[in-house]
Amino acid sequence: MSEKNNCALLVQTQYAKQFGQHQLLVKSPGRINLIGEHTDYNLGFVLPAAIDKAIYIAVGKRADDTICLSAADLDQSIEANLESLQPSNLQWPNYLFGIADQLKKNGYK
Repeated sequence: MSEKNNCALLVQTQYAKQFGQHQLLVKSPGRINLIGEHTDYNLGFVLPAAIDKAIYIAVGKRADDTICLSAADLDQSIEANLESLQPSNLQWPNYLFGIADQLKKNGYK
């Protein structure tokens, strides 16, 4: 089994063990900017490229306003409430808290 398939399987297995419900598995490739750091939104030139690193995220529905995050590679977990999101000292959850906050602000539950 390839390393990429191992990562996906690890995320799916951990999610099922922790939450025991159906999940949506999402993969997002890593990228680098060969030129143009922070110029894309200023109409400048950019040259991004995908790399062989990726993030895998398993997502499932909840009936409450709690966000439960778990980082398989760091063996860390955190819970937060959508109504009172605050940055975490762990740092890695903050990217996902930002996504959740933007989804909430745009009317998604």
